Amino acid sequence: MAIMESMSVSASWEQTRRELLLELAALPSEGDVVQWQRRLADAIIASESPGIGTDKAEAKRHRHLLRVIVDGLVHQLLPEHTIRSLSRHPGPPASLSGQGVDFDFVFEQARGLRSLGFIPIIADLTTLIGVGDIVGWNGDGVVVLECKNRPVPSRQATTGRLARQRQRGEQVETYLTTSSVDEGDSVRRAYTMSLPSPDWAAVADLLNRCDDSSSGVAVYSLGHDDILVAATSQATPEQVGELMRDSIESMSPALAFYSDLINTASFRFMAPSSYPVGGDQRWRLLEGHLYLIRVIDMSGFAAEFVHEGAVINLVPERSGGRQTLRIDIDGSEYTRVTHQLTELCLWTPTPLAAMRETLIDYARTLVKERETAAVDSQDGPPLASGDKFLYATVYRPE
Repeated sequence: MAIMESMSVSASWEQTRRELLLELAALPSEGDVVQWQRRLADAIIASESPGIGTDKAEAKRHRHLLRVIVDGLVHQLLPEHTIRSLSRHPGPPASLSGQGVDFDFVFEQARGLRSLGFIPIIADLTTLIGVGDIVGWNGDGVVVLECKNRPVPSRQATTGRLARQRQRGEQVETYLTTSSVDEGDSVRRAYTMSLPSPDWAAVADLLNRCDDSSSGVAVYSLGHDDILVAATSQATPEQVGELMRDSIESMSPALAFYSDLINTASFRFMAPSSYPVGGDQRWRLLEGHLYLIRVIDMSGFAAEFVHEGAVINLVPERSGGRQTLRIDIDGSEYTRVTHQLTELCLWTPTPLAAMRETLIDYARTLVKERETAAVDSQDGPPLASGDKFLYATVYRPE
């Protein structure tokens, strides 16, 4: 009896996730984004105290997947650089049921932000945001609110959790508005680098062809030895493997299973359930009923060319199990590109050829900066333009 009840709860949870993802596909232009988050929060709260006989691991997975669903709203609204800054302080998922009326106060402030023309995101409902209680977005900028369900204190705390909380928020505000912040042991600066965009049209086409395929598998070529494979849960490993072998020549390609991002998504590598495709496809990608695999020969980054008399080489390397790129100028190492950039084309549907051209342009810029540095005393390239960003604390009225 307990097993049947657990199976029933599991099916009910999966249906809840499907309904929420289908609604998310229409937000924020249709529907009420605050009510949607309230329902999702209630679903998390209900699973924090699952009934007798309910698998605790399944309940934990349900709560995680609900937060991954809200990550889709985060990626839809916030710039990547803002998400990165707000996710620099990760921690374990917050218990919602233990917050009681304080959590209700957060939703009260979210409704207030909505009335002012902002689209609010409740931070504790995501896996990505570690600063503030609410992130509000509109076309003019971003506001982050810390919500305190108590009267304004007579003096500000200078030590303890509240002081650290405020310091983190103020540092993010300084960094995003000025593109520079002194963190004590180092100074963090933001520079502009235009990266190629993922090919979302290719993903949509691929998923539709996969659904129409009798075998349940389909492939999309993003370039030479650079493919994206889609498969339904009914497809066999043999069918997927045969399609890969027929579509790529490299004997040692890199593979990325995008389903891994359900548990490891970041500001740059979002879970496939956040992709701008149909709501039902997003749900199936979340649940593992539909999955994507990237197969790519990372040696395709290699390049040698001459720019303004300098010989430039792009040299792909593996370091600590990650793909990096060394940039040599006139036979000597000049700099390295970290895996966060080189793996962009592995963990997102971004063509390697487009990323390669971006890094070639970057290498040309390095040559120009090297020549400029020899003539004047500039410390480096100009900082990125600051964002419109505000961090504030809201207290309960007296």
